[in-house]
Amino acid sequence: MNTQASPPPPRPEADRWAEIARAAADTGTLDELLTRADFLVRADPQLLLPLLARARSTPARLAAAVWHTSAYRHAEAGPETRRWLLALDAARWGARQLAADLAADPGDGSAPALPWRVGRSTGSQVSACLRGFLGGRADPVTAVAVAAVEHRPLAVTGHADGTVRRWDLCTGAPLGPPLDAHDGAVEAVATGVLDGRPTAVTGGRDGTARIWDLHSGEPVGPPLTGHSGPVTALATTEIDGRPVLLTGDDEEGTVRIWDLRTGRWLGRPLENPVWDDAAEATGWVATAEAQGRPLAVTNSDGTLRVWDLATGTQRDHPASGAPGGGITALAVGTVDGRPVTVTGDLDGAVEVRDLESGRQLGPARTGHEGRVRAVATTAPTGPALAVTGGDDGAVRIWNLGTGARPGISLTGHTAAVTMVAGGVAEGRPVAVTGGEDGTVRIWDLAADRRLGDPVRGHDAQVTSVTTAVLDGRRVAVTGGDDRTVRVWDLDTGQQRGRPLTGHDGAVEAVATALVEGDAMAVAGDSEGVLRLWNLRTGAQAAEPLPGHEGPVRAVATAVVAGRSLAVTGGDDGLVRIRDLGTGQQRGPALPGHHDEAAALATTVLAGRPVVLVGGADCVVRVWDVESGEELDRSLRGHRAWVQAVAPGTLDGRPVAATGGRDGTVRVWDLLTGEQLGRPIGAADAAVVGSGWVSAMTTAVVAGSPAVIAALPCDATVRAWDLRSGEPLCAPLPFPQPVTDLARHPDGGLVVCFGREVAVLDAA
Repeated sequence: MNTQASPPPPRPEADRWAEIARAAADTGTLDELLTRADFLVRADPQLLLPLLARARSTPARLAAAVWHTSAYRHAEAGPETRRWLLALDAARWGARQLAADLAADPGDGSAPALPWRVGRSTGSQVSACLRGFLGGRADPVTAVAVAAVEHRPLAVTGHADGTVRRWDLCTGAPLGPPLDAHDGAVEAVATGVLDGRPTAVTGGRDGTARIWDLHSGEPVGPPLTGHSGPVTALATTEIDGRPVLLTGDDEEGTVRIWDLRTGRWLGRPLENPVWDDAAEATGWVATAEAQGRPLAVTNSDGTLRVWDLATGTQRDHPASGAPGGGITALAVGTVDGRPVTVTGDLDGAVEVRDLESGRQLGPARTGHEGRVRAVATTAPTGPALAVTGGDDGAVRIWNLGTGARPGISLTGHTAAVTMVAGGVAEGRPVAVTGGEDGTVRIWDLAADRRLGDPVRGHDAQVTSVTTAVLDGRRVAVTGGDDRTVRVWDLDTGQQRGRPLTGHDGAVEAVATALVEGDAMAVAGDSEGVLRLWNLRTGAQAAEPLPGHEGPVRAVATAVVAGRSLAVTGGDDGLVRIRDLGTGQQRGPALPGHHDEAAALATTVLAGRPVVLVGGADCVVRVWDVESGEELDRSLRGHRAWVQAVAPGTLDGRPVAATGGRDGTVRVWDLLTGEQLGRPIGAADAAVVGSGWVSAMTTAVVAGSPAVIAALPCDATVRAWDLRSGEPLCAPLPFPQPVTDLARHPDGGLVVCFGREVAVLDAA
């Protein structure tokens, strides 16, 4: 009889890492553990999050910043996705050794074979102030506020599904299950104290306000009813020692006052609109105290109305100087012990006024590009700060006592910031922001911003990229919504020279060409203008060329009889061909394209340059560049708008890959116009019906001819074999949808997402 004991079953990985973390904390080596790539990749996020907050050494704090940067993408993903995104974010931070450790094969067979590895990246959107996220993108957040329960700082969020959630503001961990609050989206959240109990009040699209005990999560009393429209504005205060709630709605344009203890409506409403029609924004109500008297502030078509809540009297203050005001955000704070109003407007300006006198304190602060969507002030435990969010996706910090100095910008959001709340966590001022990118972020407003070595680049979304050789070095040329063209050394990841400025609109498309021996960038912008830049000198090589009626959406180049030509497509549905040496248009515009001509590429057929143009009519047309004639081999088969075109070769024959809004990628023989094989979407169920391809190229991947495409629906880049249509590797995830990509001359890729330009090296 065999009496040998059986080996114990293997411990779950989460338990193993928890034991390692406890040992590191006991021996004082936690900072060292936090810089280990395997720990960052494999540890359970719920274990890791509170440990990241305890990082003290510079390498550990940098590792924590890397982990936080795209946590909304990888916290709930598998280790393979997390490893890739962490390596990419480490490159964005300039954390070279950590990026290399993360990109290295762990050697245990857990990492899938990929044709590329993370090389270099800009870090235009990384911020040392980011300390975490609240939840993921699955449940859109519509309102946010902060509070404290038993000295623990909390965030309270309202969601589109009518639920309310509580979060630990230090770790970002959820507290208890969601609270079923409203029949419809939560439109507003406020916090306060009721009989010594921290409470939250929520306003909903169902026209009710509801009170919640933040400790237990239980409702306090019945819903408050009476509004005829969604409750979109909330504030709490006290009148004669009695806790009260102020609620406002969109339809009535009134503010009602409620006794929080009894849930009864107190008297008549404040009958003035609390929204601004000119700003097309929902209204607000804020509360403050001056000389011991409770005040309320509402916004009414450019006028700040200040109410003495004890007497019901009202006085008005002008705001934003301009007729109609254009106020789009309102908060109340304190400067030198005096209450102030902080407002944002349509033009991106922020004003501070003395609440009692209405006197403006210093000139308006400017910094946002476009409308200010939200503003909050921090608790009075340090410098008087305001935090604003805008249509430009920026979060800005303003010191209210330092005059008109521009606010410090916190980058990370990729769309308009519509929610801001200020508070304190572990004795430090923090802000919670949310917006149209679906993320809710926690910011440490006092963080040391001197972390890592990120390469800063574009100040707005990168729209286009191409590659070239300049002075014997491989470069990428990018254009962006910041109206600049930039040149990047692909070997070092550094920008060459200064940004090329002069465009009056966003740069929508770039291409390169040799013009009389000089390397040039050809850039089309949203004003319909084409500009030619000398890449060596950084100067414009010619006068701006008229392009299209409306934005130039695509640019490609070709050579005919030794002359360099630019082929452009625009919103006007036309394709134009210009001689880059003379600036003259060759022949009439190529007609017949439906809607914008944005899917455009040039190639060579039987020794003659041609241009391929995809359109909304589901057809890709083929034009002879020299003669301007349409060839009788249009590519027909897509069932929706063709959004991307990429020429290539297969078995020595010229082919093209096309991507459409029908959710498929198709491959065509350009000599016959026939489709080769099945649509690639039919072989990859993840692509079918997913929407569209935002960028596409062809290349040799792992020895096979391939089409590489970016899918905005899940922010991935995918590669398929051109011959079989089979995937060549697992999808590559990115922090944001990829806007453009290009082949690296050495077999890698240059990928643009958000404001970033990343280089992927061939594995």
